Amino acid sequence: MKFKEININNFRQYYGNVFIDLATNAEKNIVLIGGRNGYGKTNLLLSIVWCLYGDKISQVDDNFKREIQKEKNYSLFMKQSINWSAQKENKNNFSTELTISEIELPEIKSISTKIEAIKIKRQFDVLSMEEKLSITDEETNKELFDDEVDKINFINDYIIPLDAAKFVFFDAEKISEIANLSIKEEGSFLNDALGKILGLDTYEDLIEDLNDYANNLKKEGASKNIQEQIIDREQAIKIAKNEIEQFEEENAEKQKDIDELKKEIRTFQNLISQHSKQGNSTFDRQGIIDNISKLRSKENELEERFGELSEIIPLAMLTGKLEEINEHIEIQDRNEISTISLKENSLKIESFIERLFNKPPEPIDSSMSLKDKMFYFEKAQTLGTELFAKENNLEDLDFEHDLNNSEKKLIEDAINLVNIQSKDLFETTIEEYNSVKIEVNKLNNTLNKIDADLEDELILEYSSKKENSERKIAEFHETIGVNKGTINKLQKDISRLNQQYQALLKKVEINQQNRLKINKSNEYLQVLKAFVHEQKELKKDSLAKNILAEMQKLMHKLNTNNNNFISDVKVTILAEGNGMKITLYNSEDIEVKKEILSQGEKQLYISSLIKAILKESIQSLPIFIDTPLGRLDDEHIKNILLYFYPDLSEQVVILSTNNEITPKRYNDISANVSKAYLLVNNGENTNLKNGYFQGYEN
Repeated sequence: MKFKEININNFRQYYGNVFIDLATNAEKNIVLIGGRNGYGKTNLLLSIVWCLYGDKISQVDDNFKREIQKEKNYSLFMKQSINWSAQKENKNNFSTELTISEIELPEIKSISTKIEAIKIKRQFDVLSMEEKLSITDEETNKELFDDEVDKINFINDYIIPLDAAKFVFFDAEKISEIANLSIKEEGSFLNDALGKILGLDTYEDLIEDLNDYANNLKKEGASKNIQEQIIDREQAIKIAKNEIEQFEEENAEKQKDIDELKKEIRTFQNLISQHSKQGNSTFDRQGIIDNISKLRSKENELEERFGELSEIIPLAMLTGKLEEINEHIEIQDRNEISTISLKENSLKIESFIERLFNKPPEPIDSSMSLKDKMFYFEKAQTLGTELFAKENNLEDLDFEHDLNNSEKKLIEDAINLVNIQSKDLFETTIEEYNSVKIEVNKLNNTLNKIDADLEDELILEYSSKKENSERKIAEFHETIGVNKGTINKLQKDISRLNQQYQALLKKVEINQQNRLKINKSNEYLQVLKAFVHEQKELKKDSLAKNILAEMQKLMHKLNTNNNNFISDVKVTILAEGNGMKITLYNSEDIEVKKEILSQGEKQLYISSLIKAILKESIQSLPIFIDTPLGRLDDEHIKNILLYFYPDLSEQVVILSTNNEITPKRYNDISANVSKAYLLVNNGENTNLKNGYFQGYEN
């Protein structure tokens, strides 16, 4: 499948009809679209995602979700998307149309001839706030579906599934964040990816539906008391989810306010610069302001990271005690197993002796007295214990912890979490944060010295307003941080409530009819789970092999004799349908924590992972990449351009600035480039012209 053409009409920066030919072939699989920051690269990507998924775009990218939350809801967000020039001309509609070729079509009665390509068009009317989706034959313009549900299902089943979109349309720099996910989150990410790419998602949806069906059958037989408790848990989960949504919306609003305040601060800084007496100053005031801005961004990033780490600081302080408890529990479990085993063996020996001496038949004319029988009975018991009973391996414990399995698992998870977030990461984060703060304070002191010689009181007013805006930003960041902490707590509450919900269901006395239905459902569940597990088992080794192969192509450390870096990759299937875990090892078979990789190395690791996943795809998918080279150094950039993009997919659309893919780098990949465009902007609107930044020297 390939995206043949895009036609954008009055969407954001794109005024009028903006047509883009995306045709590629086997030798030239790359379409390169260049543009300066703010010229519309990300909005070009957004227009395509919106065309396919409409109000579901928030599920594709968290950035889209935050933007919608800033505007309160999807309709208001879309209303802001009409081009300003078009709006001034009283035009009320905007749209995006995709022409898609080389596509497998379902059997539809309305299709009488073979269709070469289809058109998917979505348009929005800002007056009526109505949205319309159409899917037509490119040649005849005949509508293929009448029902809206059929259109949505067609896009999910035959174009790009919604859950797979994050692997097709992505920001290459931001994907490095995936390397920071917890084991469970990474497992979920891989589960979604492989599920959609391999076509296993249908079976996993069916597993979920069968579980819900069985749970509903169990609830039917619950007593009034248990039913009330079940309803309480369901309502509590619903309330918690609503509260999470409210806090996320508040954070989005605060972030919008922060963005506006930052604009105000830039305005005040410009006014101060214009009116300050800097003739005798040897300092570059604007340069200092720019440096402070960059450091502030870094400071916010480190504060966020430290905020995440701070949640486990108490656990880190108690690691020794947690490990003692865990070891104690392990001894308890071993003792319990040994006790059960000893008891079982003792019962078997007694049963054997009983059947030997006290059960007929006995030898004919036997003259063994009761005294003799007792002698041999006791001797057999002693020999049986010596020969067959397992050695008593019980270890002495002063007391025993009374914990259930879920509580034991929490302790184990806490220890694993602390181990993942290593001590080095704590120390590095704190040192880096302190270093940034010191540098910001130095630059602010320098700026204050420069601004001490101001022309009049008007400038003092600008400075006061700027400081007020900075104070508000700090307050908003604090509110966002508190809200994030509350969201994390609510998510843990939901997990706990779900456990209680399942425990209540186990207490229900099920009638015979429902028991038969549940048993039959469980049979189907076991078959489905076994099938999904088998498919993942079949793919895990090839996935690991391909991840390592791609990393070896891209990472220059792997091309040196660096024994402390990655030499093996293993993929493990996690229990209870939690997806997969990827582990990196060095040549000494010691795990290499993903958290210690640099941002550039994380980007390369996740890029290798995505490419390995796409290799398992049941069909070829077009790939759209924004910010393709992120924080990579020159050598890694060269490896990405030469060895990653040319065979990533049959169609790769790259949205880049001239700092990322310079004309020189463009020449390195020109043999693989089918089309090259440049986004041009007149200060208000964006259009395209053929060619790529050829007029710039980089």
